[in-house]
Parts: sequence; C-alpha cells; structure tokens
Amino acid sequence: MELFYVVLLLLALGLGGGFLAGLLGVGGGAVFVPGLYYILKHYGFADNAMHIAVGTSLLVIILTGLSSARAHYKRGVVDVVLLRQFLPGVFIGVGVGTALSGVLSTQALKVIFAVSQLSFGSYMLLRVNRTALVPAMPRQPWVSVIACANACLATMMGVGGGVQNVTFMTLCNVPIHRAIATVAAIGPFIAVIGAGGFLYIGLSDPDLPRYSIGYLNFAAAGVIMMTSLFMAPVGARLAHSLPVSRLKRAFSIFMLCVSLKMLSEIFMS
Repeated sequence: MELFYVVLLLLALGLGGGFLAGLLGVGGGAVFVPGLYYILKHYGFADNAMHIAVGTSLLVIILTGLSSARAHYKRGVVDVVLLRQFLPGVFIGVGVGTALSGVLSTQALKVIFAVSQLSFGSYMLLRVNRTALVPAMPRQPWVSVIACANACLATMMGVGGGVQNVTFMTLCNVPIHRAIATVAAIGPFIAVIGAGGFLYIGLSDPDLPRYSIGYLNFAAAGVIMMTSLFMAPVGARLAHSLPVSRLKRAFSIFMLCVSLKMLSEIFMS
C-alpha cells in the first residue's frame, strides 16, 4: 500500500513539474527535486538523497524539457539566435556544476538549492510586474559568462535553469513569452550533460536505491515522466493565453515555502 502512495506522489510530481515546465520554461526541477528528496529521505537514503534527487530530476528534464521546447518551437517563439548565444556557456557551466556536485555533501547541495530557491523566489515575487533594467541583451562574452554561471547553479540544483535564465532575459528586455520559450529549449541541454555527470559520479556509491545507475533512479524517473510528458505541452499552450504574472507569483510563493522548509531542517539538524 505504501508503494501505491509513492507512485501516486510521483505521478503528482510529474503533473506539477510538467505543467510548470511548459508554462514558465523552468524545467520542473523545482518540483521534482524536493519531492524526490523527501521520498528518498523517508526510505532511509538521507546521506545521498539530495544527489539522487538532483540526478533523477535532470534525467526527467531531458524528455520533459524536450516536450516543452517542441511545443514552444511549433508556435515559432523560440529565439534561435539567443539560444545559440547561450549554449557555449551552458556546456561549460554544466561541466563545472557536475564536478562541484561530486565533491559536495548532501547538506551542501541542500543549502545551495534552498538559498537559490529563496533568492529567485523572492526576486520573482518582488519584480513580477516591473520593467526591464537594461534595453537589450549584453554582447559576448557577457552572455556566455551569465549562461555559464546559471548552468553551473542549475546543475547543482537539479533544474533546467529556467528561473534564473528567464529572470536574466526579461531584465534585458526580452519579451516574457519569448524568454520562456527560449529557456525551455536550453533546459534539455543542461539536463543531458548534467544527468550523464550524476550517473558517473554516483557509480562508486554503494548505498543506492533499487533501479539506480549512479545517482539516476530510472524507476522514479519513469513514473514521473508518465504525467510530465503529457502536461508540458499543456503548460506551453496555456503560457500564451494566461496572465503569466499571476502564475509567476504563485510559483514564487511555492519556491519560498520549499526553501524555508529545507533551511529549517538544515539549521535544526
């Protein structure tokens, strides 16, 4: 019976994460990582729960992100030129983030995830309806530098980098719908390299749940993708018709709640 509830929870994670992946271009990791972390912790994998949660989240984002990106691309709103500007920095940033994750403890990854979610959630909540800070995207190499930093952080968090990249693009006067669509296309690149890295750095860990290779749990990922792949195109369609500002506000509050929960555990342990 307990397994039945775990499957239901994973399916619910897929629904929520997939919907947000399409709607806000965020990859869904902000939902997948905390959900997987608390499930793994409940089953006694506290020492490496965050590494498995991050790696499995990246595995899910590969296909969920592709589903979301495809839906946005069919609508003609992915900025291919901007995407190409971001990719060199993304590849470097994911490599650095994966290497750092291999030497950081679960506690350290929890702090990075919680503080990042708290920072971006607060920023999105405060600036949800404000105008851009600069009139246009900066020139190279600054775009690559920002993309590298965002990809490094995203890899350690197990997300597609959507929150920070959408924030950066909109601050540089990129229209919100184009930013969401372009960031949705960036997420799978981060996820493919990051998932491969987490598979590699977890091969030497003897304490892994069943159906895992390295820090990737294929059973959990498969269940989540049953619903996330269906919901990502739904979110992408709604992104072009709903008031995104209200949804960003609700998502910001969700991120704040998750980050505060993790921070309370860190300081009370």
